[in-house]
Amino acid sequence: MCLRTRCGAMIWRFDAAAEWLPFVKSSPIEDGRDPTRVGCVRVLTQADAGVFREVLVALSDAEHFYSYAFASSRVPVRNHRTTLRVLPITDGDCSYVEWSSRFEIAPKHEAQLVELMSRNLR
Repeated sequence: MCLRTRCGAMIWRFDAAAEWLPFVKSSPIEDGRDPTRVGCVRVLTQADAGVFREVLVALSDAEHFYSYAFASSRVPVRNHRTTLRVLPITDGDCSYVEWSSRFEIAPKHEAQLVELMSRNLR
């Protein structure tokens, strides 16, 4: 990984979400597995005690991204996949972070997801 900023390096670690997301209390990898191995499971516990289990499904040092899917979630989504990409900005010692998700959710659960995301990502 050739990210030039400390922030970029921290975000890159799959087990470090609690270090940069204020609503996350802890984010260890199950069974002490290697957080750079596809298939490892992160247990993300939120400050409000909500728990998500997330499986690392792709990782590319060359393209500076990792993707994960929910193994279990408090929000009933289907076909979930989130990608976090960290790219260096050539003018200065900065990084650009792109965080995107794709999923399906039943209309009756949309309000629950909007409320959760609004609360967490202010």
